[in-house]
Amino acid sequence: MGLASGEVVLHAAGRCEDGYGGWAAVLTHGSHQRELSGSGNGVTSHRMALTAVVEGLTALTRPSRVRICVADETLHEKRAQRRPPDEPDLWQRLRPLLARHHVVWVDVDDEYGEDDDQDEWAAETPCDLAAELAFHQHRGEEVRAGAQGEENTLAVAVSRFLAERWDDMHAFEAADDVISTLHFSIGWYGDTPFSEMAPAGIVDELGPFFSSTLPHKQHASPHELRTAKRVVTDLLNWLVANGHVDADAARDRLEDIDITVDERASLKEFVDAFGGDDLVPWPDRSRVEDRVDCQYLTIAEVADRSLTFKDYDSYDEDDGPVVGPVPVRPEIAARARTGWRILLSAVKVRGQWRLVEVVSGDP
Repeated sequence: MGLASGEVVLHAAGRCEDGYGGWAAVLTHGSHQRELSGSGNGVTSHRMALTAVVEGLTALTRPSRVRICVADETLHEKRAQRRPPDEPDLWQRLRPLLARHHVVWVDVDDEYGEDDDQDEWAAETPCDLAAELAFHQHRGEEVRAGAQGEENTLAVAVSRFLAERWDDMHAFEAADDVISTLHFSIGWYGDTPFSEMAPAGIVDELGPFFSSTLPHKQHASPHELRTAKRVVTDLLNWLVANGHVDADAARDRLEDIDITVDERASLKEFVDAFGGDDLVPWPDRSRVEDRVDCQYLTIAEVADRSLTFKDYDSYDEDDGPVVGPVPVRPEIAARARTGWRILLSAVKVRGQWRLVEVVSGDP
């Protein structure tokens, strides 16, 4: 792609997770465009982005004016310091390329403004999909390698489950993401490491995964909770079909998961329904008759346009605070269920309770 005149725009991107990643570069000159991509192991997102820049500049066969657009803070910082302490092999390749071409570096904020959403910018760059595909290709290689193991472990079984889904990139990545979180959950709550656990052991680990890891440690949205349920359902059915898990045990666990996810997702939708207009700021202390500050209270009564909360965790339930009735919109009241424990702050002024914040909840 020999270009001696006119500006070349080089979009560069890199993605990395757990040491494996993908990079992509897109060179644009007028109506002409060239895409490059690759993958690496034992890498960082910074190295992948830097690789994309180096490979993009290397592809230019003649000196050119180049505007490099790359969303990598580390790269911009190292360039500004003029003392790159890491990735010496890539910087050694980059220096003569920078001397050969007339280069202008563009940071995301410089190109699109500080108020723009960086994720939105990344989604619009020509190389975003190419980087995603490169990452997907390399991750698939890792999964297929893991699937070759002969050990009867959950790790090998899961690799085989994922390998069968690799051709559908979106389905594969959704499953891979859920299983990665499950791996973390087993490491946190389980007694046996993921790599040593027998496939049947997964049944007992799914309780804390759905009741604690997803709603609390990962703060999963309702959509993410339901996606996790779908992936785990497919995984359990696959394990049953391949003789790793007892069918009755899997069916019982799936029934529990269905109830748990429905409850957790509904509760999260209830909490998320509260907007700025539903809450009041803390008033002046002189006006406050009573208050509850970031405390778990249980929904005791639900009316069409109000909720009443009570502290059932106090030493003496009869003396515990009662907050309410609190006015809420009908659509919020319709989502509420008695018995839910809600972490909230509330204030009473002129005999009326109002909510200040609604943080989270437990069934």
